[in-house]
Amino acid sequence: MNRLNVKVEQIDKIDKLHVITCKLGCQSIKAVSLELNESLKIGSNVELSVKSTNMALAKNFTGQLSIANQLTAKVTAIDKGALLSVVQVELEGFFLECLVTVEAMLSMGLSVGDDVTLLIKGSEVFVCG
Repeated sequence: MNRLNVKVEQIDKIDKLHVITCKLGCQSIKAVSLELNESLKIGSNVELSVKSTNMALAKNFTGQLSIANQLTAKVTAIDKGALLSVVQVELEGFFLECLVTVEAMLSMGLSVGDDVTLLIKGSEVFVCG
């Protein structure tokens, strides 16, 4: 499980649905949640988590997507397996692992040092505390 320490910038709420926008260095990350701890306020420091299987990578990405979190990161390590590869990226001082197929990694020509766009749906980001 990947973990990020962030500061809450904004909380939007309609009925029981919450969209929490957090500051992560120079970038922002959004989490969508149905339930939210009442003590969570703007300015709170929280930990977010996301599974390595719930992230995608794009190289040389241009265009528009409906995915809320399109974060600039750098590839720092690649552990190539028989079918799957673990790609480690650095995002604003945090090191995250993204699980991708070897086929996808090879077709993208991923290598250490590449700049990538880390894609994470807001519904896949969890507020831990």
